[in-house]
Amino acid sequence: MKKFKSILSKTICSFFFILCITLILNAVSSRSEKAFKIIGFRSYVVLSGSMEPTFYPGDLVVTLHKDRTNLKVGDVATFVSDKEIVTHRVVEKTNEGYITKGDNNDVKDMDILTNDNLIGKQALIIPKGGHIVKFLSNTKVVAAEVMLAGALVILYNVRGNKDEEEAEYEKNTK
Repeated sequence: MKKFKSILSKTICSFFFILCITLILNAVSSRSEKAFKIIGFRSYVVLSGSMEPTFYPGDLVVTLHKDRTNLKVGDVATFVSDKEIVTHRVVEKTNEGYITKGDNNDVKDMDILTNDNLIGKQALIIPKGGHIVKFLSNTKVVAAEVMLAGALVILYNVRGNKDEEEAEYEKNTK
C-alpha cells in the first residue's frame, strides 16, 4: 500500500509539474513572437463555430510556428485576417498564396493567406481545453496554482524524507 501511495503521489506531482510548465511556456509564447519561435507552439481558444465539426467553441487549438511546418491543401492554419486571429482549413493553393475556408462556412475567406499573415499550422486539438485554460489563466486561480504547487513540493519533500527515514530505521533494526 505504501508503494502505491508513493507512486500515486509521484504521478500527481509529475502531472502538476508538467501542467505548470506547459502553462508557463504557453503564456510566454503567447506574449512574445520571439519566444513563440523558440518554443515552437502556441495555443488559441476557439471562439466561433466556423470549423465545426472539426472543433467547437471552447476547444483549444495548439498551433506549431510557421517556421516548423510546411503548409499544404487540407491543413488547418492559424493566421491574421483583419487584425483577428483565425483558424481555418487551406482549401486551395494559388500563385498569390492560399485560399482558406471554415469547415462550417459556405464561402471561402476573402483574404489570401501568405507567409506574412500566417501564424502556423494546427498540431493538436484539445476538446474543451479552452475553457480550462481560460479558468486557469484567471489571476486569482494563478495565485492558487502557485500556492498549490509550492505546497505539493513541500509535501513531496517532507514525505520523501519521512520515507527515507523509515527505510533507514527498518534497515538498522534488522
